[in-house]
Amino acid sequence: MQVIEMSPEDIPKDENFDVLTSSFFQNHKELPTPNEVRARARAQYAAGTHWGWKERSVNPEGYNGRPVPAVFEEIGLFVKWGSLVKLTEGQTLYMLQKYCRKSVPIPELYGWRTDGSEMFLYIEAVYGRTMEDAWPDLEEGDRLHVCRELRTILHNLRQIRLPPTKAFIGSIAGGNYYERALFDASQSESGPFTSVKDFHDWYILQYKRMVPDPEAIPEPYRAILPDDSEIVFTHGDLHRSNIILTLSSPPRVAALIDWEQSAWLPAYWEDCKAYWTTSYSDEWAKKYLPQIVDHNEDIVDAWRYYTNPVGA
Repeated sequence: MQVIEMSPEDIPKDENFDVLTSSFFQNHKELPTPNEVRARARAQYAAGTHWGWKERSVNPEGYNGRPVPAVFEEIGLFVKWGSLVKLTEGQTLYMLQKYCRKSVPIPELYGWRTDGSEMFLYIEAVYGRTMEDAWPDLEEGDRLHVCRELRTILHNLRQIRLPPTKAFIGSIAGGNYYERALFDASQSESGPFTSVKDFHDWYILQYKRMVPDPEAIPEPYRAILPDDSEIVFTHGDLHRSNIILTLSSPPRVAALIDWEQSAWLPAYWEDCKAYWTTSYSDEWAKKYLPQIVDHNEDIVDAWRYYTNPVGA
């Protein structure tokens, strides 16, 4: 895939938006209303047929403000909704759909709605198994093939670039980005930053600001965080539950989902966040993740030093 330059100005920022060129609108006139989505989610929750974590409730203010999704299987529609669902996730899917959907598999975006404090993302219902669920059943050859697929997908994702003179660290559309590794109190300050150095200085401040005398805190690892790192577009949550595999044999990557933490970030960030979602002692971390991301243990250790005390 060739390098593609994009501009944040091209991304829609409307509170309500339809992707009229999507496949949904070739067959249907309009998306379900927010109230229809809520009703469908509640009915599926009551029947025990809802998708996703069974522990999640239908309360839009419940676990992380992300209730169980609503699925309209009759029209191939999945709706992610709630008070903490992010517009930036919809904007990211819009951008990926426009520039690289053939090389970065994602659910097709159909549109979004804002209703009060709640956001509704209307996307394609992708059928398959999460990599987390399928992993124990995969043969070694299939595991390795899927890892190679994921490495290629991440390479393709990084071919989307900002103009060199306009590069920044922040959300896809140029604002602050959402990071679950930080406490909520830090989120409003998380960008945009015009340089990697400015971002690093802010990031380690989160670790130091918890004490009365921040300057008394030693910084043994600050120099390890590379201020000359390239800024690339990053998924930010490569947990195996966010990787959907096909039901076919052999299985292949059907889609990467859950783009809410995606952003323009230092090139090493994908590595750090991928290891954040697992245990160092796990076979997935020791054997398979290094085949997907370029792993630098020194940088990951430095990142963890500053992140662990403030991690959510």
